[in-house]
Order: sequence, then C-alpha cells, then structure tokens
Amino acid sequence: MEGIGRLFFAASLFYLAVGTAMGFAMAFLRGKWTLRLMPAHAHINFFGWISMLIFGFAYSYLPTFAGKTLYSATLPYIHFICSNIGLIGMAGMWIGSRFPNSPVSPKLVWPFGALVILSVWLFIFNIAMTLFQ
Repeated sequence: MEGIGRLFFAASLFYLAVGTAMGFAMAFLRGKWTLRLMPAHAHINFFGWISMLIFGFAYSYLPTFAGKTLYSATLPYIHFICSNIGLIGMAGMWIGSRFPNSPVSPKLVWPFGALVILSVWLFIFNIAMTLFQ
C-alpha cells in the first residue's frame, strides 16, 4: 500500500491509540474531569479511527475494484490535511473549553468542525467522480 491510503491508515492507528488512552483515563482515573473528555473521545474514536480507516481503504482499493483511476490525486491530500487539523482542533477545543475558568470558548469548535465537514465533502466528491466518470 502506498500514498494517501497509507497516510490515512497511519492516522487511523494513531487515533485508535489516542482514543484508547482517553477511554482508559475515563474508566480508571478518578474525578469528574475525565467526563469532560467525552466529546473529544467520541470524535477521536469515530471520526479519527473508524472514518480515517474507511477513507484509507476507499482511496486504496475502490478505484481498483471499480476498474478506474482516482478522479483527482490532489484532493485526497487536501482531505487528509483538513480532516486531521479539523479533528485535532475540535478535540482540543472541546477539552479546553470544558474546564472551569478556561479561556477557551466552546464557540471555537465550529471552525474546526467546518474543516471536518469540508474534508468529508472532498472525499464524497472525489469518490463519486471516480466511480461515475
């Protein structure tokens, strides 16, 4: 496996490790502070681990299975950058904004969420154009 698929698989494994560590902290460490990790933990596991794994699989194998070439070789790299910046930003803002007297506002989550949405739309567009060209 090469290229963008490998990057998405590597990111997926990274987020699996981070999500598992957060889950461990939430389960076994004491204090209400661990509950503040919940939104970040959920997104790191679902978008970070599972979605990145699916993106890597789709970019690596869907064009081959369909007997076509990927519509754009550049869009997956933009997708990768936007999705990772978006996810890390969202998780960071959720964690930072959930502590008392934090200077981080929960309103800072939305720009990073918009990056995640943009990245998913790039994926949908590129795969759809690949399959239906």
